[in-house]
Amino acid sequence: MISYKQLTLAEVFENCQNKFDNDKYQFLALLDETINLDEIVPSSFISHFHASTGRPRRYHLYPMLNLL
Repeated sequence: MISYKQLTLAEVFENCQNKFDNDKYQFLALLDETINLDEIVPSSFISHFHASTGRPRRYHLYPMLNLL
């Protein structure tokens, strides 16, 4: 029988901190895989962002949010 171990929040944080310290590229890839911006960003925000301002947009919304 397989015994299961429940992770504590401190262990999850420690694992994320180790990934961030040792391999930033893998950490950012992990964030990109797990965070779905379509679920977080309201459609009203997206439509306001893409509304015409009279000037061309230099940046796209999701890459800019990923940067933040």
